[in-house]
Amino acid sequence: MNTRAIHIENVSASYRDTPVLHDLTLAIEAGELVGILGPNGAGKSTLFRVLTGLHKSTGGAVRIFGRDVLALKAGERARLIGVVPQSVETPVAFTVEEMVMMGRSSILGRWSSPSAEDRRVVERAMVYTDVATLRKRPVTALSGGERQRAVVAMVLAQEPRIILMDEATSHLDINHRFEIMQLIERLNADQGVTAVIISHDLNLAADFCRRLILLDHGRIAADGTPAAVLTGDLLRQVYHCEIAVQHDPQSGLVNVTPARHRPGSASGQGIRVHIVAGGGAGEELMRHLALCGYTISAGVLNQGDNDTGTAQALGIQMALEKPFSPISAEALGQARTLAGQADVVVLTDVPFGPGNLPNLDLLEDAMRQKRRVLVLTGIDQRDYTPDHQAVHRVRALVAQGAVECRDVADLVAHLPVA
Repeated sequence: MNTRAIHIENVSASYRDTPVLHDLTLAIEAGELVGILGPNGAGKSTLFRVLTGLHKSTGGAVRIFGRDVLALKAGERARLIGVVPQSVETPVAFTVEEMVMMGRSSILGRWSSPSAEDRRVVERAMVYTDVATLRKRPVTALSGGERQRAVVAMVLAQEPRIILMDEATSHLDINHRFEIMQLIERLNADQGVTAVIISHDLNLAADFCRRLILLDHGRIAADGTPAAVLTGDLLRQVYHCEIAVQHDPQSGLVNVTPARHRPGSASGQGIRVHIVAGGGAGEELMRHLALCGYTISAGVLNQGDNDTGTAQALGIQMALEKPFSPISAEALGQARTLAGQADVVVLTDVPFGPGNLPNLDLLEDAMRQKRRVLVLTGIDQRDYTPDHQAVHRVRALVAQGAVECRDVADLVAHLPVA
């Protein structure tokens, strides 16, 4: 089997009579995560179009897993390459769910109906990209960032062997930008998906890509590790401005401007976290911990709850109770078993009433067993029990050593890492 995912050999390309790429040669092995950098006019977008077969080179050859990209039929190309461009225009008002399902078209064929597996793949893609709650909205009604996340979900549903991203995170806020990159990192690490990220964001590329290729006027100026490529002298030559580069001797990270890399895809491996949630309070945390490789359990949750749907899509073990029902002894026993296996038990900002108050037993058990307990602040605003029972019990947990966290980001910072 050919392990070379992409092979570009002596490729030149022009727009009309203007040369853009000059005798470019590079190889990307299967399973690599590569960032392609360079200033405007360096040839990044032209290279992207040549790789996808959308722009014919004036010389040389482009091979995808050993096959000429221009010889691939559309269906074959779609099964090999998933493309996330800078933006997508949809003249027809497809819903988000319909658009993401289009990612399965090369697998389904023209007349086949989606199977249960197709729907599972689509649901997981929407949850990972945080568009599941937008499923019924027309894509034309979404913001730029929401639409871009829907496009990424569509590509994930395609399950390609190579993902090409052309400034795909430029429309996203900083939280979703990092989550999308963590997702690509996770797919690369766990499933061997080859990823090529074209980006203006030097720090984002340096944080996530093990190999960087720096283009300058259609030629490769540098190719190597972030530390080898992102040097002050080289960046000044290519970008024609003063750039300060910082190297962290402990982590090995390179920062061109101040930036912090959130935990990588393997940072939670071997660590179990049990989440007490409900009503959608745990969705963001579940998604983040799944991307970081934590083993997650949750409950007691009610069947049909938003958190239940997210947990199902992410393959999270749960203790479940019937819809709109108080927690039974049986369900609480199942949750105790799951929570008892966890290294950390977390209380999200779930509202409390008499029906779900027994979930606090799980945190009290963990405190007695000297395990780490993290709780989000603001319980006094979410307590609907008689005599504020939830407030008193959570305050007792904090007095015994449970750690209060301001928000999900603060909570994640208090989690152990591998």
